[in-house]
Amino acid sequence: MTPQSFIQKWGPGGPAFHLNEEQGAQSHFLDLCELLGVPKPGSEDGYLFEEKSNVIGGRTGYADVFRRGAFAWENKAPGKNLDAALKQLLTYSLALSNPPILVDRINFTSAKTKTRGAD
Repeated sequence: MTPQSFIQKWGPGGPAFHLNEEQGAQSHFLDLCELLGVPKPGSEDGYLFEEKSNVIGGRTGYADVFRRGAFAWENKAPGKNLDAALKQLLTYSLALSNPPILVDRINFTSAKTKTRGAD
């Protein structure tokens, strides 16, 4: 996947831009892995989608992507409150053995078209 094709798919006006979190989170992350040329969830033990976690108050939550010892990732659909994503990750982090990186947003910008996408 090229940067341009990623932006065309996930950026404003792209076919995946209006997907909600449940519809787009996993395919967005898989496309991002392909774009960056890095391993995808499921390729090694402890690297998966929807890692179950207990949160304060006895509730259960799920980190959208979790890689043991590396990161936890929470996705939100474009236009949604990204502060809420970080808050979710912070409530999961103790139960996930405090991953060193919590990812709650990524912005991609094409220098050629100045198109912002994939929040």
